[in-house]
Amino acid sequence: MTMKTHFAAALLAFGTPALADTGTIGRGFALIDGGATLLVMPDASRDSVEVHPLDRPLRALAWRPVTGALLGLGDGGVYEVDPLTGALGDLDASLAEGTQIDASAMVGFDVNNAIDAVRAVSTAGDNLVYFPEDFGDNDPRASSLRRFATLAYAAGDANDGVQPMVFANAYTNAISAAKAGSTVQYALDAATDALVTLANNEGTLTTVATVTIGGRTADFSAWGGFDIVSPAEGTDHAFAVLHLEGAASAGLYRLDLTTGEAVLLRDLGRGGLIGFALAPAM
Repeated sequence: MTMKTHFAAALLAFGTPALADTGTIGRGFALIDGGATLLVMPDASRDSVEVHPLDRPLRALAWRPVTGALLGLGDGGVYEVDPLTGALGDLDASLAEGTQIDASAMVGFDVNNAIDAVRAVSTAGDNLVYFPEDFGDNDPRASSLRRFATLAYAAGDANDGVQPMVFANAYTNAISAAKAGSTVQYALDAATDALVTLANNEGTLTTVATVTIGGRTADFSAWGGFDIVSPAEGTDHAFAVLHLEGAASAGLYRLDLTTGEAVLLRDLGRGGLIGFALAPAM
């Protein structure tokens, strides 16, 4: 079943008109109802949305730039998600030991476009990678989900010793239909309200900046998500869905990857969004 709704609808209304000029961000995707429903924003800078019930709950979403596929991470595996219907195609990934994520954890999922593999991180410190079926040239890791080093702040970092709660990650240079020459992985930590970099398999977090809104620290929860759109290699635009502690609803923000400044683009009019992902406009 597919349901379409628009700005005036009470349940999924995207609260208020945009508070800043959003331009064309691209297509947006998120999970609601505890991951049981796919929410699609055909143009994330506009008001209308579509919802598609899923056959099984997902934990997070990621757009794969090389193939243009929307991927979903579930407790039982990795799936290709049809953004028009919500239909799931099981990618039959083998799950290595230790790749089960605690049910209470929030999960981020994004493609490293330099190698075309997908990293999952969580508020419980998980650091997993899904290697697609066509990864490498007869690479033994292809079609598998594997665990790497637990997330932790680097020695001497401003947040050294703090237990992170990373709920979202995003790679630069998410250019369409091609691999990137290089990427940097950013992440959001709800324990420190910080924008950080994440050193891939090593799991090392380095603080970039405290996330701020209007010059004040943004006290955000682990609900929401974060993604980067890249119209060309070396040009990156970061956006985050943040649900501030105590707020009635989440907002869509533009995020500065150098300063951590977040600028509200739109009040989304509801909470409970996870697994936010972006794709280029059609």
